[in-house]
Amino acid sequence: MNRQDKKNLTRTKITTVFISLVHQRGFANTRISDITQQAGLSRGTFYVYFLDKYDLLEKLENNLLKHIETLSTLTINKTVAWLDNPSGDILSTPSSPYFSLINIFNYLDNNRFFFQTLLSENGDKQFIYKMNRLLDHLFEKLCKNTSDHILQALPSDYTIELLTSSLVSIIDHWLQKANPETPSDVAKILIQSRLFGVYQPA
Repeated sequence: MNRQDKKNLTRTKITTVFISLVHQRGFANTRISDITQQAGLSRGTFYVYFLDKYDLLEKLENNLLKHIETLSTLTINKTVAWLDNPSGDILSTPSSPYFSLINIFNYLDNNRFFFQTLLSENGDKQFIYKMNRLLDHLFEKLCKNTSDHILQALPSDYTIELLTSSLVSIIDHWLQKANPETPSDVAKILIQSRLFGVYQPA
């Protein structure tokens, strides 16, 4: 294992222990000494990677949201193309937004415990605000870049608020379920819902 791999492994260990402690005790009751003890590391090693637990939380959240933004931007781009020139069945056409939605939910599923914890009462109350702000920005781009009459039927601020609040609530609901649907199934539910009614055939 090279030096960079060791650094990545140590950073992952710290992050994993941290989110586990936050899940159990809450962020306010999680101390750096608890993290280092459970991770089997010295406090000095912790400070090589993070300034304090707030820096750790911020970097963790930013990393998760960066991946969501990347995947969501791809979905938005495919949505604009699809609305401007729909072709084929959205549930079976690989270039459709449906398959991009699956990728988003696959990422959420692969990092379920992190998102569950951050969105829970023990997590960070600002995280859901950060998710809303990110999706607001992405849906604003969608509304600006498409001429679809359904998206333009309401004032854009109401359209963005409806899309953002509904999608965040659905994501949170799905993440907290004991027996959740698969990423492809929940993506299909969204596509077929009134929230994504723009995709339904006339």
